[in-house]
Amino acid sequence: MQKDRKNNREAGFGAFEGVFTPTILTILGVIMYLRLGWVVGNAGIGGAILIIFLAKIVTITTGLSIATMATNIKVGAGGSYALISRSLGLEIGSSVGIPLYLSQALAGAMYIIGFTEAWVAVFPSHDSLVVSFVVLSGLFVVSMISAKIAMKIQYVIMAVITISLFSFFMGNGDLAPADAAIWGGFEKAPFWVVFAIFFPAVTGIEAGAAMSGDLKNPGKSLKNGILAAIGISLVIYIIMAIWLGMAASEQQLLNDYTVMMSLARWRILLVAGVFGATLSSALGSIVGGPRTLMALAQDRVIPFSRILARRSDNGEPRNAIVFTATVISICLIAGDLNSIAPLLTMFFLITYGTINLAVLIEQGTGIPSFRPSFKLPLAVPLVGSLWCFIVMIFINPYFAVAAIAALFIVYVIQVKRGLTTPWGDVRRALFVSIAEWAAKTAASLPGNAKSWKPNLVLPVEEPGKWHNILQFVRDISLPGGSLRIFSIRVVHRSEKSSPGLFMGTLARIKRRYSVESEQPVYDEKLEAEMEELADSLKKDGVFTATMALESDSFLEGASLAIQVMKRMFFPPNILFMTMSADREKDQNLERLMAIGMKENLGIIILSHHPKASFGIRKSVNVWMRHGSKNINLALLTSMQLSRNWYAKIRIMSAAESEAERTKANKSFRKIAQIARMPADTEIIVLEGGFEKALKQAPPADLNIFGLPDEIDCEAMHNAAEALDASCLFVMDSGEERVWT
Repeated sequence: MQKDRKNNREAGFGAFEGVFTPTILTILGVIMYLRLGWVVGNAGIGGAILIIFLAKIVTITTGLSIATMATNIKVGAGGSYALISRSLGLEIGSSVGIPLYLSQALAGAMYIIGFTEAWVAVFPSHDSLVVSFVVLSGLFVVSMISAKIAMKIQYVIMAVITISLFSFFMGNGDLAPADAAIWGGFEKAPFWVVFAIFFPAVTGIEAGAAMSGDLKNPGKSLKNGILAAIGISLVIYIIMAIWLGMAASEQQLLNDYTVMMSLARWRILLVAGVFGATLSSALGSIVGGPRTLMALAQDRVIPFSRILARRSDNGEPRNAIVFTATVISICLIAGDLNSIAPLLTMFFLITYGTINLAVLIEQGTGIPSFRPSFKLPLAVPLVGSLWCFIVMIFINPYFAVAAIAALFIVYVIQVKRGLTTPWGDVRRALFVSIAEWAAKTAASLPGNAKSWKPNLVLPVEEPGKWHNILQFVRDISLPGGSLRIFSIRVVHRSEKSSPGLFMGTLARIKRRYSVESEQPVYDEKLEAEMEELADSLKKDGVFTATMALESDSFLEGASLAIQVMKRMFFPPNILFMTMSADREKDQNLERLMAIGMKENLGIIILSHHPKASFGIRKSVNVWMRHGSKNINLALLTSMQLSRNWYAKIRIMSAAESEAERTKANKSFRKIAQIARMPADTEIIVLEGGFEKALKQAPPADLNIFGLPDEIDCEAMHNAAEALDASCLFVMDSGEERVWT
């Protein structure tokens, strides 16, 4: 990396040499000389100007977005790929960077084919494929030697192109206004096909952006060089379209790709201009494309990264240049100008759309790290990103969908690779902004039973003993529910400690303070155990958050934690606790229940059987009393478990007489029907008292009971002991409704 930085300083191109020159020469390239006349012949003067403007909307918005991004971050090698990956992350950056590199290689092939067409028009006896490979060989040698030589050669080419344009405008064509068509008949191709063939003419901004790693001041040079090239080339293209439409007939424009040579004052100068433009554009692709490939390799996002990431002693990515020349060779054998241009258009539109999207996200989310010195209205990247997508659909909807699908496949592959970056990106900010918007919107809407889902809060004393129980909690939560787990570390503080602190509960989230020094120390074991619990649930797709608190007592800390969580966005609605076999802890359980009831939380208490645990997880008995107020949470919990366990539900009850039994049976069947319980739900009403029914009940892996208004922990212990199985005791909060 130190060698790379040294080589970059040695090159040290400025805005004119490193950005403006390759950009303007690529824009004023093969399409201008060999296809602009064809575009005017199809579309007419007005249609051609419209196509130019529509194409320039893409590059103007993208150029402005590049300028904004370049003045906000330190831009390294890779041009547009570097900008995207450092904004949206390596996964998105590489999924766009790979087709970007291919488009640069395809562009190189297209420019060489353009040179060959012009050469064969002058020398018809020469074999076109031989000409193409001779040109590629010469450009390959120049790019292997030094980018500096390539840049110096481009000064000469710029002078040749300028002289050729003067020769064209001084030509002796027929200037009769009556022959000029304002809107063409699109005889050879429809509007959007003509657009697709023309669009590569304006993609020269990538030639300048690709040199980002070789610039003295990338932020300033990219902004000034790209925007200047876009503005000047726009004026030139509009004037040329008008001139061609007035100087040549429609049939000349449609059938003669070298019509500009025929119209020029001095044909030889136009020939030199065509040769120079195509050579400079091809050289820009062969110099810029390997730098994008090298940047992809340096970030280890493509195969053979170590080989392709290497630079020579003078800073040239020679291995990447060899690979790029090979790709271009294959394209020269396989394609022609009209078939390559639309494919090139789609790849560039994906890249430009993503650049605009990156700026839209960074600016739209309002993150403080986005502080560009060159600022844009939000409408600019919005229009740019939307227009790129719309144009792709108009050109070829099937290919557009296929291109986006291919990009998505590459993205998924890169995500699975678990790429890591030394820099940050804005993806978290994006999702946080979406979450904030969703939370604010949800908070403004009234709560109702239809939107209810199990969001549990769990006070945990000893995290290491919760693994088996936590899997059960997961089965209550999935799908769609969430868990918030907290633990309390009880710390007794002396009166001498920190006189500025208030007495009573003192909480420190994820931080511990020693009594003597009040310096932060970390309870690594507690935090590790909490994270271990959370990780096992996150792997199953359950949203899980953990909190470690410090307090003078467990109950006070738990009260504070529940109050805080209840007032957060996406608050919990169920307090889940476990009942200890030690009856001396019942008083603390009742106090926790009182805290939950005060905060309007549903209550779930688990009495976990130490041996049977949850059995084979195939049956759930739900015990109900006729007229009970706590049937909603009991039935909702049983249906969650039935879904995740594939378990059978039995609604159990007891009745003193046959008449009461018949009445209860009818009532519970109606409830099961309204609640849309599983079809195999069984209703069993046993005759006799509750204690007798407990002994007669069919065994189940879990029994669920509704809690009375007055909590009786002793009765809960007795029920669990009588059934000799794990039991849940639940109390509705009033927000649950099983019949929605």
